[in-house]
Amino acid sequence: MTLFKDASYVSRSIQWGELRGMHKIETIDTMTPEYKDTIFKIVVALASTEFASVEQHQQWINRGPTGEDRFTQAQICADEAHQGMEDFRTLALFGEEGTAAAERLLNTHIGDHMLEAFNLPFESWTDLCMFCCTMDLVAWYHLKAFENCSFAPFARSMTSMVPEERFHASFGANRVRTLLTNPEYAEKAGTLAGEVQARLEKWYPRALDTFGKSNSRFSEAAVEMGIRKWGNEELRQMYMADINPLLDKVGLRVPAPEWDRHFL
Repeated sequence: MTLFKDASYVSRSIQWGELRGMHKIETIDTMTPEYKDTIFKIVVALASTEFASVEQHQQWINRGPTGEDRFTQAQICADEAHQGMEDFRTLALFGEEGTAAAERLLNTHIGDHMLEAFNLPFESWTDLCMFCCTMDLVAWYHLKAFENCSFAPFARSMTSMVPEERFHASFGANRVRTLLTNPEYAEKAGTLAGEVQARLEKWYPRALDTFGKSNSRFSEAAVEMGIRKWGNEELRQMYMADINPLLDKVGLRVPAPEWDRHFL
């Protein structure tokens, strides 16, 4: 994982985009309609992934090969729940509309989540590890893009969410490496021959899809408004430049960027 320095502070002024130099936005009533619509959709989408991830992980808390694995799964579930509640509190700032959206997300179950990757259950411990390696690194890049954003309450929540997601992605990368290099651990995990590669082929295209369409006007607008640092395609390229060498190093075959993608 590329080690950007995580921001532990939130500046008073907007750091990029068309509003650069202005005071950060603190309240909903100071937003333009376009800004309000954009940030609201972003927080809803992000919250949906946090609550969905808890649902995916919680069934595996007591099923990891080692005590450390089981502890880590409990911590990941707690982190994802914490991030979901951070988003819940941000949505509550939007009044009844935001609270209603958050309540809907809390009551949504696998099969009905917004993003495809979060409607896929973990079929094995190896599957879970590859999800953390690929998808949680996606999540880290998304959160890094929101770090110190122009909406101050959202920016403040990133100071805890970003390092949590770094931990999840690091755990996944470490366990994928261990599955491939430690036969005893792989046996305890029930890993089948060729399964690590198969799980990569399951999650890698979903990870690339999760960045969104490359020509998204919505993504560009979010950068212009100072909400995100980078657009969809720039984030996707940063992600591939980071994870592909890691996967190559452990002997996995990285799928082509367009392979099994559901939208580009």
